[in-house]
Amino acid sequence: MEKSTFRPEKTSLFGTTTGSDVITIIPRLIQDLESDVTNLHIPALRQFLNIILDDHENKDWTLKYKLMPLLNKFVGNVEKNEEYVLSSTILHVIGVRNGSDDKTILAQTSIEQKEKDEKIEKLEQSNR
Repeated sequence: MEKSTFRPEKTSLFGTTTGSDVITIIPRLIQDLESDVTNLHIPALRQFLNIILDDHENKDWTLKYKLMPLLNKFVGNVEKNEEYVLSSTILHVIGVRNGSDDKTILAQTSIEQKEKDEKIEKLEQSNR
């Protein structure tokens, strides 16, 4: 069975998420990501991705909550595939949405992506 890649407008299905909702949700998600309980990481990253996709004005709170170093923590571990994919996707969306002001985010993420790809390739070669 094939999975659909269609992502309907979240707000049309679930109602709108106001700015105040996002402000209260983000600190909880950050706690989940900083937690040693790894079962909390993937759901928190998924919710962050949904918030970022729905909220086009996310630059202020990404800087306020210092999300970049936190997300980079997950980009650094290629062995945890889903965490890696979600965190790198979030970083790319933030970089693209914030435009030229944050070209350094895109550049750093691109460099890290290349390094991670090289690590994956080395792991695959060692498993042969």
